[in-house]
Amino acid sequence: MQVKRYSTSELTLRFWAAIALLFTFSAIFVAYVYAEKRIDAANDQRVYSLKIIGELRQSSDDLTRMVRSYIATGEHRYKSHFNEIIAIRNGQSARPVNYHQVYWDLVGEENQRPRPAGSRVALMDLMKASGFTDAEMSALQEAKMQSDLLAVTEQKAMQLLERPELDPVQKENNKQQALRSVFDLNYHNAKIAIMQPIATVYTLVDQRTADEVEDAMFYALVMRILFILSGLLLFYSLWDIKRVHNSILGASVSHLYDQIKAMGRGEVLQGTDLRKAKPGSIMSWLGATQLRLNSSIQERQALIQTLQQKEQYQRTLIDSIPFVVWLKDIHGRYLEVNQKFAEQFQHRNTSQLVGKTDADLFDAQRALSHVVHDKQVLTSGQPQVIRSQHKTETDQYWYETYKAPVLVDEEYVGTVGLSRDITLEHTADNKLRLSASVFTHAREGIMITDPLGVMIDVNQAFTEITGYSAKQAIGCTPRLLQSEHLDELTFSSMWQSLQQQGFWSGELWSRKASGEDFFQSLTLSAVLDDKGQLQHYVGLFSDITNQYQQQQHLEKIALYDAMTGLPNRSALTQQLQLLMKKATEEQMLAVAYLDLDGFKEINDRHGHETGDQFLITLSERLKSQLEDTELLARIGGDEFVVLLPALADKKAGLSKINQLLDVVAKPLKIDEWMLSVSASIGLTFYPQTDATEAEQLIRQADHAMYQAKQDGKNRCHVFDTDYARSLRGHQETIVEIRQGLALKQFRLFYQPKVNMHTGEVIGAEALIRWMHPQKGMVAPALFLPAIEQHSLGVELGYWVIEEALRQLAEWQRQGMTIPVSVNISAYHLQQLDFVNHLQLLLHFYSDVPASLLQLEILETSALNDLTHVQAVMQACIRSGVSFALDDFGTGYSSLTYLKRLPATVLKIDQSFVRDMLVDPDDLAILKGIIVLANEFKREIVAEGVETTEHGEMLLQLGCTLAQGYGIARPMPAEQFMPWKKAWLPPDVWAAASVGSGIQPSGANKTLATHSQHRAV
Repeated sequence: MQVKRYSTSELTLRFWAAIALLFTFSAIFVAYVYAEKRIDAANDQRVYSLKIIGELRQSSDDLTRMVRSYIATGEHRYKSHFNEIIAIRNGQSARPVNYHQVYWDLVGEENQRPRPAGSRVALMDLMKASGFTDAEMSALQEAKMQSDLLAVTEQKAMQLLERPELDPVQKENNKQQALRSVFDLNYHNAKIAIMQPIATVYTLVDQRTADEVEDAMFYALVMRILFILSGLLLFYSLWDIKRVHNSILGASVSHLYDQIKAMGRGEVLQGTDLRKAKPGSIMSWLGATQLRLNSSIQERQALIQTLQQKEQYQRTLIDSIPFVVWLKDIHGRYLEVNQKFAEQFQHRNTSQLVGKTDADLFDAQRALSHVVHDKQVLTSGQPQVIRSQHKTETDQYWYETYKAPVLVDEEYVGTVGLSRDITLEHTADNKLRLSASVFTHAREGIMITDPLGVMIDVNQAFTEITGYSAKQAIGCTPRLLQSEHLDELTFSSMWQSLQQQGFWSGELWSRKASGEDFFQSLTLSAVLDDKGQLQHYVGLFSDITNQYQQQQHLEKIALYDAMTGLPNRSALTQQLQLLMKKATEEQMLAVAYLDLDGFKEINDRHGHETGDQFLITLSERLKSQLEDTELLARIGGDEFVVLLPALADKKAGLSKINQLLDVVAKPLKIDEWMLSVSASIGLTFYPQTDATEAEQLIRQADHAMYQAKQDGKNRCHVFDTDYARSLRGHQETIVEIRQGLALKQFRLFYQPKVNMHTGEVIGAEALIRWMHPQKGMVAPALFLPAIEQHSLGVELGYWVIEEALRQLAEWQRQGMTIPVSVNISAYHLQQLDFVNHLQLLLHFYSDVPASLLQLEILETSALNDLTHVQAVMQACIRSGVSFALDDFGTGYSSLTYLKRLPATVLKIDQSFVRDMLVDPDDLAILKGIIVLANEFKREIVAEGVETTEHGEMLLQLGCTLAQGYGIARPMPAEQFMPWKKAWLPPDVWAAASVGSGIQPSGANKTLATHSQHRAV
């Protein structure tokens, strides 16, 4: 059978025929898509037309509902909605978005609209633009006209209710008449006159749009059939092209491609492939060509095998060299490298580096160095030996490199080189030089001894520190420097540790050549050889005498009272703990808490200097009555503690205390004054039945001292252990509070303070809350009284101040600067270290202006020493902090504090504000406080503003600053900024006239957190 051959011209003809079919197929597809879109457009027009018609019907129903609702309820919002519906339909008001959907049923009592308004357009204009026929538009206009006529009737019905001159009976008659007019038969017929044209339009539009959709669907069906037929014809044309194409090639395209690739790789075409090829095809020609190449390919393969063997011999040779070896051409490209070279770049295959340059492998500086050396070798024609240093992120290395030129046919064609790592050799040399330099120039003294401890070398710093020259020191032992302060036992134990452990470090006294003692920090080390045998001892020391003396001075400041020189509370606690360990039933320990009676009067009458001198003299007198084993400590202004160890019984302790009572009662002459006081002493003994700590003993004596004061002063009271058991619950509460503070269970809430007239937020008061894991949020009134006179109350107070400063800093970072006030108890304010502690906190939060912090003084009636408190407040004011008197008007001596204490703000107690609207006495007191504050030029902040009426009355009285639940409850810090942005004062406050007889207060002052006695 003869195989038909096809020419390329036949393939070209079939190709262009396929192109023509493709264009025809595409055109039919476009026509088909257009037909489908006509269907969508007809459906959209149908839906839109029905929606517009429905809006006319819905507007008529909405008008009916609004007029009936207005007549039935009399609420004017229905009439307003009625008029708005007509205005929107006539294009007089903006049409809401998607108005055809449910709208008026979603408008509530507050007139909140469900969707925003759009543009103004009349409903009839929308209908004209929507493609309605003349008949449809005529019916729609008829329905619109009937609806407008009915609207006139509805408006008349509503007007019957709007005649205020009528009496109630006539108004009721008019209402009934109006109701009948919107429910009677005439009204119903009028609604029919509206709905009949609308129903007609529904029918006409439905029929018209249904016909349009049907026409579009028929056109789309025709296009779909043509699209399928043209697609089948195009598919046949492409199949015919492929058949003719394969006949010309003689094989498939992929098979022909594989054979051409095989030829490119030098592979021989198989005989089976030649037999399959059709005569005259490209595949047949390709096979004949390949056969001619077979012989040359075989010759080339034999040559390649020979070259590969030689290359393997060469590779084995250079890879066996333990150094880095390479060969480069004249352009710096690597032609050959050994395995050692590849390993430094983490390559296993050296071929990966062939063809690369130094710039590809090294950093810019190192690559440039290699290029320069290569040029020098090629230019000079002489080999070179180069030493170079190379650094990595963690280490540095030294290399020694040999380079030589490669000469071929009297021409230099490249370079050959090898390089070895000499880092270890170089490092060893450097270490020797460095050790010698360190020994010579170190600022610390260094001495080296033999195994017997005889010095064999010292450095210059040794001579400068000790005064001994190297000549004087060498040959001696370190005993040359031994001081009298260093006992033989310490010296022996030091050498024993050195011999057993090979190391000793510590501080000790030594002596210079001049005989002067100095305190040194010394480190001794044993130096062993490679076999672990002792070779030398090395001592490194420095003179730390100044640091030691400064440390001793600081310890004295930390443990002793600056004024009297007596141990302070810290030293007392340490000594008490030691004595408690030694105490037994036969050798009892007594703790006496001594508080002076009448010392405040000395301070008030004669001043602080006289009072301080009195305390110093009295301390010396008391100390003279004590044995060396007994201790007197000052822990407060006029408070002392006496420790009496090794007592045979309690009577011995009471006898000693009675002696002290007599000593205190004797008058003292200070300057020209004879001054006298008495003492109230609380006494407790140890050991006790229950486990007791040092702080607990001091508190027991403190409680007993207060009982002595209550019993009439100038006496001693022994602590009652039965009474202690009753206080156990109180102590457990204190422990729980302390644990809560350590576990960060306390948080600060912030209550805003505002200017009621302007609406400005002028500050905040921080109020403490206990987030108890079992009890939830605990108010301050439930836990602060337990620590009222306790050191934990002071600790919690400092935490509150620090937390408030931290929050101020955080708010500043967020862009809000606002004053915050902190409440301070009388007990806390009268602590001796209050000012220093506050200044440390202000320094730590130096980014926060001190003027943003205000301290509110609580329990002013509990201030025992006004002169001392004045001094504390003045010191704080100099640091930038201001003060406020809290709960003003409730204390028995408020006027005294107002006059003597430098507070700039008075906070009116909420008890006066809360009842001022119903209690004339409270109102009169409030007026008096405001007048008094203005006379003393103090600002006023009213607490307890719970209603709008409270604020309105305060504004009338001239008080503009306030806080209370009527403004805002205390809130977490993270809620304060959002509240501040959203808060607006009541309109009556902004419109109120501030009392003219009293100047309103209104500066921004700092006010902030709660420390004691704050229940809200």
